[in-house]
Amino acid sequence: MPKNRIHVLPLALPAVLAIALASPQFASADTFSDIRYTDLVARLGAATPTGAGIGIGQVEAQENAGGSYAPDPANAEFAGVTIFALNGTVAPSWHGTEVARNLFGGTSSIARDSNLVYVWRVNEWVGTGYLRVGQGTTAPAVPPNGVRVFNHSWIGSFGSTTSDNDGLRRLDFLINRDNIFVSVGTNNGAGSTGQPLVAYGYNAMSVGLPTGAHSNSLTPTGIDGPGRRKPDIVAPGSFTSFGTPVVGAAAALLFQTATTDPAISGNPNANRSLTVKSVMLAGANHRTGWANNAPQTGASRGVASAPLDPLYGVDLLDIDRAHRILTAGESEGSATALPSGPYAAPQGWDYIPSVASGASVHWTFRVSQLVPEMSVVATWYRQVATNFTSSTLQDLDLKLWRVVDGAPAAISGDAGIGVFAAGNCESTSAIDNVEHLYLRNLAPGDYVLELKRKTGTQPAMPVSVSWYLPTTFPTGDINQDGVVGAPDLAELLGQWGTAGSADLNGDGVVNASDLGILLANWG
Repeated sequence: MPKNRIHVLPLALPAVLAIALASPQFASADTFSDIRYTDLVARLGAATPTGAGIGIGQVEAQENAGGSYAPDPANAEFAGVTIFALNGTVAPSWHGTEVARNLFGGTSSIARDSNLVYVWRVNEWVGTGYLRVGQGTTAPAVPPNGVRVFNHSWIGSFGSTTSDNDGLRRLDFLINRDNIFVSVGTNNGAGSTGQPLVAYGYNAMSVGLPTGAHSNSLTPTGIDGPGRRKPDIVAPGSFTSFGTPVVGAAAALLFQTATTDPAISGNPNANRSLTVKSVMLAGANHRTGWANNAPQTGASRGVASAPLDPLYGVDLLDIDRAHRILTAGESEGSATALPSGPYAAPQGWDYIPSVASGASVHWTFRVSQLVPEMSVVATWYRQVATNFTSSTLQDLDLKLWRVVDGAPAAISGDAGIGVFAAGNCESTSAIDNVEHLYLRNLAPGDYVLELKRKTGTQPAMPVSVSWYLPTTFPTGDINQDGVVGAPDLAELLGQWGTAGSADLNGDGVVNASDLGILLANWG
């Protein structure tokens, strides 16, 4: 451990409070509605996951001279929760308590049944207690049994890029090694200076605010991977301290889903932190004005060199969409440029153990009618050396093609006019570990999604690709099972002469004209 202790601040303590209070507040006070948790509950009812069985790690800065850091175990929000304060029992922390309410509180968190919690004070956690910064090849500790989610609502720096990089590498190392999800807060205040720890890592999920009242400074020179955009996502809260645990709670909910939902519980890839991260990113609610600065005219129309919005990342957490994507299941990609297999479902994901240098993976999609949006995210972890002195990172790109006359055709540049109204069909960052496509008003047709690894000597690492399109059905698919076939024909004949749902041409009566449309789309 370096001689100088790390300088840390909880993200909503008075040292930064004046900046945060000067920022406008998010328009809605209902966090559950903002992140569409209410939509999830309306859809699933009593089957809504609650984070049950998922352990939580909470890391907090010392709040006062008395050393307060842990949430108040007597708070009614934590009834039934076992809280282990690993750095001594002192007076409860106000900040730690408020973070905990959003992370696992009984009425204020979407992970209300995550009832096993371990809490560290930052200086002990970064030192011998866990991360072990400055201790050479000594590896970080492993998480307590059952812990899958860590929350860091603090910012800080050692004042040394060497020590800061050591800490960031160690955090990325343990995320990959231990299959955990880590949510980290950015600094408060629009235009504020970022802090290296711990928002400038690669593998964690950095969190800002929907108002934009947070630091969005690029990763600076001296820190690994300068020029990367942060935050990755935004979540509601009066300060980033309180938006960050909303994201952590969402991860707990998705981890529980991965092990209990019958559609995916038999697939270990659903329970990987990389998969959870990718479905959360792909499912984000891209609000009006979101853009990653892809040109919208000219030869480079739709080609983005940076994957994220410079202020909002992928934008607002949407737990209902993330859940839909995860439970849709895994759709395995193909090395063939135009796969002959079945079309990928409108929502889904694929965990790819490795992509060879220079190779590509492809998925085909059929869009049966104009859809308002398509969101795709590919993300992967950086590989950190076991001595923590270096790291390597693959370079991958995402590209959407349209199938024309049986072959993939590019839709970047003028070729995309009339195919999609706005957004990007290519994502080509050379420095990030995420690529993101977001298209508005995508026309009907067949499409091929390509994930391509650039030629390089870096060791291959797993990649998770997730996507979201609104579900559409082919013309003539009366029962909406995804294919036009015998059940639809039986339904049409049963409605013959009426003005039912089988009236495919909208002339007010089911007749031979509708039968002709159905047969033309058979299969």
